[in-house]
Amino acid sequence: PRTSLRPRTSTRMSCASACLARATCCASSAPRSRAAPKPPSLLGRRAALSVGLGVLGGAVSPFPSRDDADALPLAPLGAVKSVGGAKRVGLSADEVAAILKEDLVTGQYFVTGNLTREVFDDNCRFKDPTNDVRGLSRYLTALGLLFDPKDSFVRLTSISVTSPTTVETDGMLEGYLRFPWHPRVDPYEFHTVYTLDKETGLIVDQSQTWSISGAKALAETFTPT
Repeated sequence: PRTSLRPRTSTRMSCASACLARATCCASSAPRSRAAPKPPSLLGRRAALSVGLGVLGGAVSPFPSRDDADALPLAPLGAVKSVGGAKRVGLSADEVAAILKEDLVTGQYFVTGNLTREVFDDNCRFKDPTNDVRGLSRYLTALGLLFDPKDSFVRLTSISVTSPTTVETDGMLEGYLRFPWHPRVDPYEFHTVYTLDKETGLIVDQSQTWSISGAKALAETFTPT
């Protein structure tokens, strides 16, 4: 039987963003010293990292409840808006599973954003060990800022319908992020649970656990290749 993968820890990227912002604030308010200015390459790296963490940090809530996903303004990811064509309401879990399989195997959507928008509710919640994003349009924006699809890969190992409103998948992901220093994300396993609305059949929640901790995932963004 398949064992659900659970992260060893759940380190929220919002905490990292807060620490980074606090450190930057303290540094800017301190008196100027005789220290030499940072090299342009390091300044460029810090700026790019701040942008990346700012986008993700704005999409992360430190609280797990559904309402808290609405609590942050998420300005870097924009407002929730309708995307795709007419929603394909009334599909069975088996039909949704078939679409998800195609989107993961062919579309590679975790690294490309190429998913079937019509089977996701526009207000869907997307949660993993480092992110908690409300809104399909926001999620797609975040994906577009993270992985380099040319050098990243998703391998689906299993997909199953576990209830009339639940689809579960297992797989592996690896690749490189879009940051200027091109950090590598080592292969890790994921387990994803998709929850369908009982009335519409649309996906209203995508919750993912990993074989690595959120802390390790965050640390890899700092490591150049």
